[in-house]
Amino acid sequence: MNSIDQSGILALSTRLQRISDRLRKDGFQIYKENGIDFEPKWFPVIYTLYEKNCLSVGEIASEIGYAHPSTISLLKELEKQKLIFSVKDKTDDRKRLIQLTPKAEDLIEKMKPVWGIMVEAMTDLTDTKNNIMLAINEVEAAFKKMSFLERALTIMENNKSSLAPENLNEVRVEKITNPEDLKTAFAIRRQVFVVGQNVNAAAEEDGNDEATHFLAKVNDLPAGTARWRKTKDGYKLERFAVLNAYRGSGVGGVLVQALLADLPKGSRTYLHAQMRAAKFYEKNGFSPFGETFVEENIEHIKMERHI
Repeated sequence: MNSIDQSGILALSTRLQRISDRLRKDGFQIYKENGIDFEPKWFPVIYTLYEKNCLSVGEIASEIGYAHPSTISLLKELEKQKLIFSVKDKTDDRKRLIQLTPKAEDLIEKMKPVWGIMVEAMTDLTDTKNNIMLAINEVEAAFKKMSFLERALTIMENNKSSLAPENLNEVRVEKITNPEDLKTAFAIRRQVFVVGQNVNAAAEEDGNDEATHFLAKVNDLPAGTARWRKTKDGYKLERFAVLNAYRGSGVGGVLVQALLADLPKGSRTYLHAQMRAAKFYEKNGFSPFGETFVEENIEHIKMERHI
């Protein structure tokens, strides 16, 4: 047994990738044996458009479960192969819809019998005591409840004993510029708001595309996040979320100051503070105004500051 196999579940991703590579390699050969020039990596998009007929880029990404950039890269390759084309959405000029070309439709008719052979061979391959398809369905359902990253962050929070107070002094906040850090920030927010405060997931994610996001780290470990958005009323600071293990260690204050430093001098800055956090924002220069209000079943107060 090699070292990867011996490492057990730690190498799960590597072993799944290994299986995926073998399936794709054999799949390519099966197509070739049947006189079909087709890359297995194209299958998710081609099959989805075969089933759904006409979709936007975002809809395709959602259907196949790929990240937006990966989906775009795949679509460019398929367009180059003249297997897809795009048209303007009649209801939205900014949106383009992707469809299969006649060439792709002809190719699918040739592939249908081959898919039947593949299903039979794959069923035979996976007809084991611990059926992999059943396991995949179970794991994907578990992912929808809480991701791998979110579970790891929860464990990190629970292991508070390893975070001695004397080590909680290297707080660093950076503007997020890559998708990996953005995923981490979203996972922290989900853990704090959706899981911890029962906030509606769709409401929590609102405004992500138009915001500037920040990630706080303590000793290079993810600790908190926040964002700002420009609105008609000024610059709104939002989604301050700090993992339980780091609360009281100054992470929140450093996040506030980092966001303020990123905004134009003299601009109006405001936020909707949960009432229990109002004193914290007052210490960071914000003053309450207006009446309290309830948002997502949590009492809030509007606060503002000029920088």
